[in-house]
Amino acid sequence: MTIVFLHIPKAAGTSLKQAISERIGPANMVYDYHRPMAKARWRRNGDCLISSCLTRQPRGQVVFGHFLAGKYAHFTGSGFIKRPGFHYAIFFREPLQRAVSHYHFWKRTYLGGHRVWERFTRENWSLERFLLSTEHVDFQAQFVWRFPIELFNFIGLAEHYRNSLEMLGWVFPVLAGLDVREENINTEKSIDSVYRVDPGLAEDFKRANKIDYSLYARAEEIFLSRRSCFLNGGRTE
Repeated sequence: MTIVFLHIPKAAGTSLKQAISERIGPANMVYDYHRPMAKARWRRNGDCLISSCLTRQPRGQVVFGHFLAGKYAHFTGSGFIKRPGFHYAIFFREPLQRAVSHYHFWKRTYLGGHRVWERFTRENWSLERFLLSTEHVDFQAQFVWRFPIELFNFIGLAEHYRNSLEMLGWVFPVLAGLDVREENINTEKSIDSVYRVDPGLAEDFKRANKIDYSLYARAEEIFLSRRSCFLNGGRTE
């Protein structure tokens, strides 16, 4: 079995990656960080389709990184389906909170060679410019392009991080009881704190990111349903 763990930037992934590596050993990890969001959308989606046709089962127990879900799935012509022997995992985060966290991460991090980050830095984008930029509209949805989120064996929510980790161990026993530490966070913010954004800007962001908000609502619905099953001893109501 191969676990494909899609790490959406600023959605509770960096510390989890380290904990998984410590648990199963670096030799059993495959890291796939090839900056798909630095590419134009047509190029990113095209590369995903090509990789889907060419990708063989990786030599690792867990594939972890920034990639489109379809890269490690099978394309049917209308969308992606699971590959035999592959299991899929992902964390989502409330779209505005994720985006603001992403902005602050970019402000304090050097990402040379990233096409969008270099423009962001050169033009000194404001928070508003970043949040409403074409490149970041429906950001999370772009990672699951044509891959139904119902196919993910595990869906976690950053806002329910500890509960999500319990669920992760239930779905994948090899990952039960992970020792997860906070890493790669804004040192001026605690893990439970909330970014405050001008209400007008927040409304503009929500209007521009309707797909992401719909996606997050569906992810939350799935998470809560599976959480209820988990708390009920694995039984449905």
